[in-house]
Amino acid sequence: MDRITVVGIGPGSDGFLVPAAKDAIAGAEILAGAPRHLVPFNGSGKILLPMEGELDSFLDVLAEKRHCGKTVLLLSGDPCLFSLLGKITARFSPDEYEVIPGVSSFQLLFAKLGIQWNGTEIASLHGRPLEDACRFIRGDCRTLFFLDSKNTGPKVAKYLCGAGFPDREAVLAERLGYHDERIIRSSLSDLSRGSSSEGLALLLLEAGALPPSALGVLPDEWFDRTPGIPLSKAACRALAVSLLYPLDGQTVLEVGAGSGGITVELARRAGKGIVYAVERSPEAAAVAERNIHRAGAGSSARIVEGEAPEALASLPSCTRAVVGGHGGSAEQIIRSSWRKLLPGGRLLVTANMPSTADRAWHTLKGLGAVPCLMHVNASSAVGAGESWMLSAANPVFLIYGDKNTDKDGTINGTS
Repeated sequence: MDRITVVGIGPGSDGFLVPAAKDAIAGAEILAGAPRHLVPFNGSGKILLPMEGELDSFLDVLAEKRHCGKTVLLLSGDPCLFSLLGKITARFSPDEYEVIPGVSSFQLLFAKLGIQWNGTEIASLHGRPLEDACRFIRGDCRTLFFLDSKNTGPKVAKYLCGAGFPDREAVLAERLGYHDERIIRSSLSDLSRGSSSEGLALLLLEAGALPPSALGVLPDEWFDRTPGIPLSKAACRALAVSLLYPLDGQTVLEVGAGSGGITVELARRAGKGIVYAVERSPEAAAVAERNIHRAGAGSSARIVEGEAPEALASLPSCTRAVVGGHGGSAEQIIRSSWRKLLPGGRLLVTANMPSTADRAWHTLKGLGAVPCLMHVNASSAVGAGESWMLSAANPVFLIYGDKNTDKDGTINGTS
């Protein structure tokens, strides 16, 4: 079978090409890639296939051309990191292509800085929402972003400063490996005042403090509120996301978003996963949407306006489910959410009233779960003259159960 060889051509000059890549290119009859990658091969006698127009159309042509001769697809940097390789793996079977790795631009940056890159959070804002930047910044390690001509270094820095991130050291690297490369050692605040339209760029942020609102869960006062629309309290939100851990990469279903308190905390932890939050009130849905985007979690959450359980029908299966609002139909909504839950998944119900908590417990038990119930009565200190006193939040019940469990709560399989 005619295989496509995917070659990482590194950053900038061909001095960063590994020997295996040079051999593959030399032996190719057909070279495919971005137009700028093919320029050096004009007049080489090789068939050049520029990557232009719709990507699917390009892959169609690539699939045909590979039968006409040895075909090499050139990709910047290392194909195994933020590249077209994901589309290749989805389109072709493993025996239809091979990969020759390359040097990534971020490796070159760390080499020029003379520091190790292990432990660094590596993320891409290339073609992604600017708000995603908030989700990848840690307090205990560096963060490196791949940028594009829309999400430039100064624009990302300005957004982070506006979101309340304290200042920290930063490095902006542009056109690494090219003759006109530029590496700027600066700070987040200084970069935010600059300008750039360079798309071939990296932004490296040193470890540093996070905004106070990003520690643990966001405080109650952070959220936009509208009278009459409920917001779960911080203690409830913190316990809810802990009981649903891990959330990274999970598909989560929430019924009753309210002001988006739990929705925001789920989405902030979902990573590449997605939270589908069902809300029947258009006013509440609008408030939740605002809070989600303010938290920089817009790419990890979807507000679904509609009445549960009917609104659940079109939603995908999930690995985590949260039932908050129920409008008097708690049992029916729990059962519908349970049907959406994949084996091994967990369903959590939050309730303010003992009668609702009892119905939730018995419903989960009737569905074959081993339900657990936690009663939370949290208080926090407020100033009182020269001392302090406790201010209590409304008590809340958290009832949860796992799908496919034994009587001792052990998950017994996924079949």
